[in-house]
Amino acid sequence: MARQVAHEIKNPLTPIRLGVQHLRRARADRREDFDAILERNVTRILAEIDRLDEIARSFSKFGTVPGERDPGTPTDVAAVLRDVAALERMGDSGVEWVVEHGDEAAWALSHAEELREVLLNLLENARHANARRVVARIIRTPEHVTIEVEDDGDGIAADVLPRVFEPHFSTRTSGSGLGLAISKRLVDAWGGSIQIGPATPRGTDAQPTDPTAPSDGTKVRVTLVPATSP
Repeated sequence: MARQVAHEIKNPLTPIRLGVQHLRRARADRREDFDAILERNVTRILAEIDRLDEIARSFSKFGTVPGERDPGTPTDVAAVLRDVAALERMGDSGVEWVVEHGDEAAWALSHAEELREVLLNLLENARHANARRVVARIIRTPEHVTIEVEDDGDGIAADVLPRVFEPHFSTRTSGSGLGLAISKRLVDAWGGSIQIGPATPRGTDAQPTDPTAPSDGTKVRVTLVPATSP
């Protein structure tokens, strides 16, 4: 449980760090619009502090079985996705963050703050996989609302894919191995599903590939139950 708490509080710390770095650069560059930059970043930092408080108060939910957790509520998942992508653009990662079909509202069952944690985890995973371009898109059908995140990073080896949702499993030496496990638990609790696979399938029947070789990028699909706006 302590490792899970530590993992969850790391995500709000990322935008706080990015905001402070942005302020330092703006001051060093003697930006004429420094006051506006200061106000914008202070607002963001205070919001992330509020998120830390919310995480501290709500983390006990992770200890309950899915059937005992609050069901998902109608959430504009497109708005949450736009916010998370805007946050990533504040950084100096050199990654191109693209949102497709996210301008219009897309209502589905989830919890906004929890969905934000899920999406931030997915985008951070892409960044850590050395992606240079990440495309997040909203796909709407009568049966589902799907958030698809596709990157051109290092990818995941076929023999590793079955284990990616296991708690404490990570392909990074610095990873806690809890991000995808927690994400799956949250999405499952809303009645949705999460799948991960290669962005570009490798090999053919005639030319089998090494199962330990990473794929060309990664694609994650978060499928949610559609809802009407409240």
